[in-house]
Amino acid sequence: MRKRVPGRTYLVAVTALVAVSVSLGLALGTVFIPIGEITRILKEGPRQGDTFSLIIWTLRFPRVLLAFVEGASLSVAGVVMQGLFRNPMADPYVLGVASGASLGAVVGIVMGIGKALGLWALPGLAFLGAIGSTLFVYALSTKKGRTDTWTLLLSGIAVSSLVSSLIALIMVLWRERVEEIVFWTMGGLSRASWQSVLAAACYSLPGMWVLWLQARPLNALSFGEESAFHLGVAVEKSKRILLWASALITASGVAFTGPVGFVGLVVPHVVRLLTGPDHRWLLPLSALTGGNVLILADLLARTLRPPLEIPVGVITALFGAPFFLYLLFKTRRSGMDE
Repeated sequence: MRKRVPGRTYLVAVTALVAVSVSLGLALGTVFIPIGEITRILKEGPRQGDTFSLIIWTLRFPRVLLAFVEGASLSVAGVVMQGLFRNPMADPYVLGVASGASLGAVVGIVMGIGKALGLWALPGLAFLGAIGSTLFVYALSTKKGRTDTWTLLLSGIAVSSLVSSLIALIMVLWRERVEEIVFWTMGGLSRASWQSVLAAACYSLPGMWVLWLQARPLNALSFGEESAFHLGVAVEKSKRILLWASALITASGVAFTGPVGFVGLVVPHVVRLLTGPDHRWLLPLSALTGGNVLILADLLARTLRPPLEIPVGVITALFGAPFFLYLLFKTRRSGMDE
């Protein structure tokens, strides 16, 4: 029997680690800023003519905050998808959110909409694409007011494959835009600004709160829909809330960063192994862990080989994929030993 870490103990530890990660994210980069200077700058607020203040308030602080919001959103959505589908391989993109967002952004890139309409054009199109693909998947899977989870899963996979094919076709037809398209689809936080942080937070924070309020129904649904029904859960209503709140917080993050893989897959899996399957703890602890992970991944992406910036999605895939394979192997081996 694996020994669990108490939820309160994990909460204290991961909160302290987030504080450390935020400090590192503000201090490290092409220009090193001492912690004492960071404390002074945060206390005094933005100051014109102060180079360190400009770097912190214009570049690093919004980037760190956006990384935290995006990492938290992906992790919470991953928890919900894994619990709802009762599958540890499920992730926030299983409903076609990432592929839909990518298609929206790609259309904006090839049509020159981003350059014509400004900073918010591509995120807006990506958000619309994400919600559009989710609506399509949901419509395919819902009949007479009932949404079948397995049909939902299979529809999400099929729609994602279809949209990916459309993106590949666009890349062939508009080869001069390939580099820009590929860079966007690899995920990155270089477009972070205070406006993007505010916009993402306006969707993500209420969405995560709604999902946390659904923790008890999600606990019941983890045992199957029939069991949840007999426990008094309004199954279809809870599924709709869980699916749409998850899609909303995922879409809001992907719209500004592009698809960032493995955070929403690995983090919920690890936190569940460490603290247990109770979603009342699993949701907030995964949010803090995911935010911390993406801050550190972005820090590595922009400091590994300065001034070159590696897309953060590449970093999360390089570390996330081997680590997840290790977890699967370890879990399978321990199960065989028992």
